[in-house]
Amino acid sequence: MKFNLFVFCALLCCMVLNSYAFASITVVTTTPDLLSIVNAIGGNRVKAISIGRGHEDPHFVEPKPSFMISLSKAQMVFCIGLDLEIWLKPLLEGGRNLSVMPGNQGYIDCSQGIDVKEIPQIRVDPSMGDIHPNGNPHYMLDPENGLKVAALIAEKLVAFDPDGANEFNKNLETFTADLSKRIPLWKEKILKLKNRRIACFHNSWRYFADAFGLEIVGFVEPKPGIPPTGREITSLVEIMRSKNCRILIREKYYSDSFSNTVAEKVQGKVLVLPAQVEGEDTIKSYPDLFETIVSRIADGLAIQQ
Repeated sequence: MKFNLFVFCALLCCMVLNSYAFASITVVTTTPDLLSIVNAIGGNRVKAISIGRGHEDPHFVEPKPSFMISLSKAQMVFCIGLDLEIWLKPLLEGGRNLSVMPGNQGYIDCSQGIDVKEIPQIRVDPSMGDIHPNGNPHYMLDPENGLKVAALIAEKLVAFDPDGANEFNKNLETFTADLSKRIPLWKEKILKLKNRRIACFHNSWRYFADAFGLEIVGFVEPKPGIPPTGREITSLVEIMRSKNCRILIREKYYSDSFSNTVAEKVQGKVLVLPAQVEGEDTIKSYPDLFETIVSRIADGLAIQQ
């Protein structure tokens, strides 16, 4: 009887310790890009969800009570920052979880360490459109920045869960090796093309363009978030014609009317591209996103060579 009781207690202790060893960190991310990397680094030691979805404009997320509930239970929150998620603050306040409020350990702004582009040098006002006063927040469209964010996520997970350090660092090494191997191949696919000029609907592609040697000749929205005038459309068409640019990139969540008008006038093509993980059903991971974007842009650019 004593032996059986001893065995029972030993088994119970093992079960408790095993459960503790694999306890999940509850994580909320603001975008599916960050979710993909958190899952890649955290593995079984994290239980993560994203508030934003891949087919949605990350600037605008409709607040829902369920988001506040998720944030109230979260131990860590990872966000893009740079005022992309203007919708996040009221959700955090509604969640009433001090540990994930800005300034506390559980709140991680992933823009730290990023070489931020297009920081306004003048005072921003509403007449300029949806200009981000702290710089362009679409840095995840440069895969090199994805490597920086992955390293930051690993660092923060280790600080929160030191027992998982070996697993987090091993997963980071795997993620980094895979992405680092792909990046030169992606760049080669585009850089081998001579005419790499594009136009864009919204200024989401600056980081991608700089990373992959593309020249952005203009935008359908010269002022972000403000519909273009007829004169601005005419100006963009003239610029594209003068530069032999016939490719216009538009994210799925923006209207097609203005983009199609421009494309028709330059006898070109609108490339409707996913800008985030899960933007299409086949894009399950961060590398998947670039496989899709690079292939479509390279194929599109081939028509204007």
